[in-house]
Amino acid sequence: MPVTGMTDSPRIGLALGSGAARGWSHIGAIEVLEEMGITPDVITGCSIGSVIGGFYAMGKLDELRGFAEDLTMLKMADYLDVTLKAGGVMGGRRLMNWFELHFEDTRIEDLEVPFGAIAVDIRSGREIWLREGSLSDALRASIALPGLLTPWQVGATWLSDGGLVNPVPISLAQALGAEVVIAVDINGGVFRFHDHEAGAPAPKAETSVDELPHNWLDDLAERLPQNMQESTRKMLRDLLHRRDRGPQQYEVISNAVSIMSNRITKARSALEPADVMISPDLGEINAMQFYKAAEAMEAGRAAARRKRGAIEAAIGYSAPMAVEK
Repeated sequence: MPVTGMTDSPRIGLALGSGAARGWSHIGAIEVLEEMGITPDVITGCSIGSVIGGFYAMGKLDELRGFAEDLTMLKMADYLDVTLKAGGVMGGRRLMNWFELHFEDTRIEDLEVPFGAIAVDIRSGREIWLREGSLSDALRASIALPGLLTPWQVGATWLSDGGLVNPVPISLAQALGAEVVIAVDINGGVFRFHDHEAGAPAPKAETSVDELPHNWLDDLAERLPQNMQESTRKMLRDLLHRRDRGPQQYEVISNAVSIMSNRITKARSALEPADVMISPDLGEINAMQFYKAAEAMEAGRAAARRKRGAIEAAIGYSAPMAVEK
């Protein structure tokens, strides 16, 4: 029997944090909570966490899971259309069309589960809580990573990724009435993994360009005329091979935001602590590797299972985990 709706149980809030492609781990964490009989009474999200939370609040998480599992690098490129517009290199109009197709003009205030998304006013720096209005607009604004995805206009305000101010929106969940907050921080374990002095795995040996397995670069080259494919494939591999380059623009931006988000989360958690903080180990997943959904979801499941005891203590409820058939 789910916890939600029980008269003697606390009002449970689920706060899903920012972290780009690593955010697919939220789906895995939610699956484990449901196995425990836990359905949140309040859902909040920041950036990718707002997307997961929005679909969950709509009852359409299965559709998003299917989308994530079917995603490839080329498909992702189709959704994040390149633009010359100032403020970002990707417009995201096609992604918005996909949101709108699923949400059909849904307004946040009409959702059965109270929901809120975090964004930031890119001109004033103010933290914005999106608790009413278009669900599609709220999600698009919350994921607008500065420098990559263009800011999104809501009313008279231009909004960007909420991870700049409140990466794990515990405070918003509390403001919406949550008495117990279960939060998922997807930046917390990333940099521990890369700290080799702390005993993390050493980098793998270099692989020559010609030895790299078939990947999205080959798929891209194969779209060209036959006589141009091989030379283009080698050029792209040589250009993007880690051996021959420093961090690229998307790496610098996404890692900078992840580092900042990690520090902000630690600082805010001291003042606004979650009752339970789930932190998946996601160091092997780059912030832009959206095609690694299966790995991210499994990391979310594993992290949530590790916290089962803490979750049960926080909500005062215990139930046997579902047994897979």
